[in-house]
Amino acid sequence: MGFDEDITALADDELSRAVAEKGEQIAEEKADVSEPKPRKDAKGHRQRVKERFLATGLEGFAPHEMIELLLFYAIPMRDTKKTAHELLDRFGSLSGVLSAEVSELTKIPYVTESAAVLLKLIPPLITAYYADESKGTSYSDTTSLAAMFRPYFVGANTNKFLLACFDHKLHLISIAEISRGTSAYTSIEMRKILSEVLNSGCAMAALAHNHPGGSASPSKEDVAVTRRINELLSAVDVKLMDHIIVGGSRTYSMRDGGDLGIFD
Repeated sequence: MGFDEDITALADDELSRAVAEKGEQIAEEKADVSEPKPRKDAKGHRQRVKERFLATGLEGFAPHEMIELLLFYAIPMRDTKKTAHELLDRFGSLSGVLSAEVSELTKIPYVTESAAVLLKLIPPLITAYYADESKGTSYSDTTSLAAMFRPYFVGANTNKFLLACFDHKLHLISIAEISRGTSAYTSIEMRKILSEVLNSGCAMAALAHNHPGGSASPSKEDVAVTRRINELLSAVDVKLMDHIIVGGSRTYSMRDGGDLGIFD
């Protein structure tokens, strides 16, 4: 190889390195755009939101701010306000976000499995809280029964069928889930109801189930299965107090509704 050829090869090498370096620079700039660094005041913003919650609870918090606060503990070093808005846009409401499946939640950018699990944890925590609060409480009317059952259906997007057992003074003994599925009656086991009643020392009982996304009005199937359960309970000298149906924000009492005289 001659002198001129050496110079040409050297120049080609320098040009190749320069092009490669420029390519790397462009790639880094694109990465900076798609992966924005947290704002310098992000830490201060998070602290202000936390202090606001500690001072006033959730009073005055918009739905996106509630979700944003939750996500502080699962998504570090990112703008969770944007993510909160994206979740609300996708699922329509705060309850829609908390009811969504983990697999759907994680389709939102930066919502990790841990973040999704944290969101999904809220409804059952509400149920557990109210269940603990209600132990030993006396329930003597439809309003109090409906208020007792409602927390058990928070975030439920499938049917649940519950049995509550009470002593002779109408103090709550236990609440058991009898079935869960796409239809409220797909897996109701009369033996399970009987077992719960006998093991708890139940004197009076109440039923509840939900109509996800539907009306709280009873169906013919609701009436039929309530009749069957009432006959079963009567056979062991347990009085059926009511059957509460939860549909969206509404509840329906089959006793107050006088459905076919089941509770006469």
